Amino acid sequence: MSLLPESFREELRKLAFLSTGESSPNPPVSCLITNVENTKIFAQGRTSPTGGPHAERNAYSEFLKNGYSDTPHNVWVTLEPCSHHGKTPPCLDLILEYKPKTVYYGWKDPNPLVKAENGLEECRRQGIRVVQDPDMQRIAEESLFGFSSRIETQNPSIIIKTAVSKEGFFASKDKSRTQLSGKQSSYYTSLLRAKCDAVLVGPGTLFHDNPGLDFRFSKLGSTESKKNLTKEFPKTEGILPEDVAENRAGASALIRNVLKYGIDTDIQRIHSVFENAYQPYRVFIIFEEKNITEEFLEKQKRINQRLGSRKCVFFIKKDSRIGLDTREELRSLSESELFSVDSNFLAEEVLKILAQIGVNLLLVEGGNLIYEKFQSKMKTNDAILKIQTTVSIPDGIKPKINTEGSTLLWKAKLEEDLWEVHRCLQDL
Repeated sequence: MSLLPESFREELRKLAFLSTGESSPNPPVSCLITNVENTKIFAQGRTSPTGGPHAERNAYSEFLKNGYSDTPHNVWVTLEPCSHHGKTPPCLDLILEYKPKTVYYGWKDPNPLVKAENGLEECRRQGIRVVQDPDMQRIAEESLFGFSSRIETQNPSIIIKTAVSKEGFFASKDKSRTQLSGKQSSYYTSLLRAKCDAVLVGPGTLFHDNPGLDFRFSKLGSTESKKNLTKEFPKTEGILPEDVAENRAGASALIRNVLKYGIDTDIQRIHSVFENAYQPYRVFIIFEEKNITEEFLEKQKRINQRLGSRKCVFFIKKDSRIGLDTREELRSLSESELFSVDSNFLAEEVLKILAQIGVNLLLVEGGNLIYEKFQSKMKTNDAILKIQTTVSIPDGIKPKINTEGSTLLWKAKLEEDLWEVHRCLQDL
């Protein structure tokens, strides 16, 4: 039996979902402060954008503001409180100052700096009960997998996304741009971009599609779009046995939560008001100068101007002949240097650099070269999102992604589109 009511657990899930996509490189942690009977919420908090307070500090700020400073209480947090000084003071200081009766936490922090301090043991020494709670662990599995991957493997977690025609093609033979996804799918995939720290495309997609890769709530949140949304969380059909399917966490759970919370009006409002905070890095892989069109450069300039930031990241194949003027134009669009990568180790080098700049979760959008390279680096908590549409492309190109029946985790119907979420073959 759970110690925390389902409505409280749901609040923790929503808080973590709200911080996902805006907190990196910090983890999207959620926190509740309750009475000791765990029947009333005194305060709540979630991780702020980079440089801002952590979840526990935001929760205690509300706790004090609400006049509960001397009230016995419990703390529920998805990740053990940090115990080291970073851009903000350690959250452990607050725990030790206000001495909750019990700290319930989900995951141990994989950060070596936190492990070295052993803050949970200090809580016990000062009379605070500490419990690793199974319900909190399950919530942590839905939101903290990317952070854990970056800290423990020096690589972000990966979601590979593709949309295919009814014949199974993701592009026509001439690679001309074709709109495959329906309105609902476009809405939810836009929100998925906001939940990822970076969105990546390869040289072919860059040349043929002139992609923006930014998150625009004004598009997905329009009145007309919302009218067409499913009024309830789209029914998902588990493919694995239920006891296994329930334990599938990581990117699969995040994609479920995109569908689940995408119609929540409060979540929509926050993503609209703080649209800039949810902007992913826009990552482009360039093999030769012809990949870069003038239209693309102008589009990225407009996006930077609208957002007031320069979140483009460019990876250029070693020994590519890119002119000095073009390189200067690319530099002007980015806060980072231009990264040179070996095409033989493309995914390895890109993933390592993205982790270094704080990317916890990467969304890979194509094309086939990129699908092949990055799929080979997927891990247990990563996922492939395949959107099967009813649009026809009589003769085209199939995505080089392994989406066999044995890899299928769950599927959901969104209007005419069928969403399928697959695990990687390495996980079988």
